[in-house]
Amino acid sequence: ALRPHSKAHKNPVLAQRQIARGAVGICCAKTGEAEVMVAGGIGDILVTTPVTGALKIRRLVTIARSARLTVVVDDAANIAELTSAARASGVTIDVLVDVDVGQGRTGVPPGPRAAELAARIAGPLRFRGLQGYQGKLQGVPGLADRRALIDQAMARLAQSRDAVRAAGLD
Repeated sequence: ALRPHSKAHKNPVLAQRQIARGAVGICCAKTGEAEVMVAGGIGDILVTTPVTGALKIRRLVTIARSARLTVVVDDAANIAELTSAARASGVTIDVLVDVDVGQGRTGVPPGPRAAELAARIAGPLRFRGLQGYQGKLQGVPGLADRRALIDQAMARLAQSRDAVRAAGLD
């Protein structure tokens, strides 16, 4: 299922056109971008970077009242914050565990750590899978070199998938 990232246009009208042509929803990097998309009528949003801090989490909960919201996490304390806020507001939030597949910005190390975090997701949070992002690879010249690096990133993500499955999680 295609879920384009709004950073290319930051425009709910264009996002609606993408959805009308088959996209299942839209991605946003930040809470503010997600708020703009919801205000523009977008009903399914993935926030692709971890959101921390009480104010931003309260804003996420508000979004979750109006749209299907998926967020990423890479920290147990963040899961606890999200759980508390979602429970207090009576909303459900879908969650992906962010795995560092080589980008070096966010995410847990590949493998068992992803399964440990996934097991903590419960109650008003629903574990929905894993996210791995290695955007630096877009600029690698040469298809063969880029393909080899993509394969390495995917192998790291697969380690996490295998650990999640071994922990008995779907």
